[in-house]
Amino acid sequence: MSDRFWEIVDGIGFPIFVTNGKDGFPRARAMSLLLRVRRTVWFATSRISNKVSEIAANPRATILFIDTVLFNYAYLHGRARLVTDSEEKQKLWQEAWTDDWPEGPSDPDYVLIKVMGERGTYYYGNSDESGDVTLFLH
Repeated sequence: MSDRFWEIVDGIGFPIFVTNGKDGFPRARAMSLLLRVRRTVWFATSRISNKVSEIAANPRATILFIDTVLFNYAYLHGRARLVTDSEEKQKLWQEAWTDDWPEGPSDPDYVLIKVMGERGTYYYGNSDESGDVTLFLH
């Protein structure tokens, strides 16, 4: 795996999360990246969000990490799944979310999204370096 790819990913706190909409077109939104562990990235969302139904219908997702200052970008393509495990929810909980989920980590509307990366692409603007990376072989 490319160190450059992960350098870009780890440098962006609010990537663009892309799912496949019901109409067949991609749906993109900026989201706060909670955690990256190896090839897995984590996000929090509301159970009633469009993302939840879109992931249930088609778990393929793309996460786009863009650095507009240095002209670096990376795509992480993978499979998303919803996580409702109370231990995981507690571990990633942030107190700033209390307005959104008043019951805290046990709020039934609070769910996690776990995206397991399968492949990626990156462009490192300063050096014109680019490439594809395999994150997981089936």
